Amino acid sequence: MEKQAQDTKHNFALYVPEIKQENWEEKDGKVIIHIKVTDPVKKFLAWMVKRTPETKLELDERCSTVWKYIDGKRTVYDIAKLMAETYKENVDGELYRLVTYLKYISKRGWIRFKEYDKEVEI
Repeated sequence: MEKQAQDTKHNFALYVPEIKQENWEEKDGKVIIHIKVTDPVKKFLAWMVKRTPETKLELDERCSTVWKYIDGKRTVYDIAKLMAETYKENVDGELYRLVTYLKYISKRGWIRFKEYDKEVEI
């Protein structure tokens, strides 16, 4: 029993992603993330042209769908299954794409991961 608990502890598919980037919106089914600019040169240039030092990043359809599935309760594997259903794809292929995407947005600091807690499940 303990061997199985150790194996699942390090299984990335059982981690639960949570959105950290709170400044985003959904428009026409696509997610737009508002990224605050921290580079002092870009801030100064924005001030010179009287604009907000912010960048807007519009996610494509697939990435927007993943973003909306991230609710702090679903595991990476749960999201991969939903994506496979939505896009009529193989779960393994979706899991590969999803993990690549989640690692990218995690490195950007837009999401974080927590361990799956079986006791919380209903």
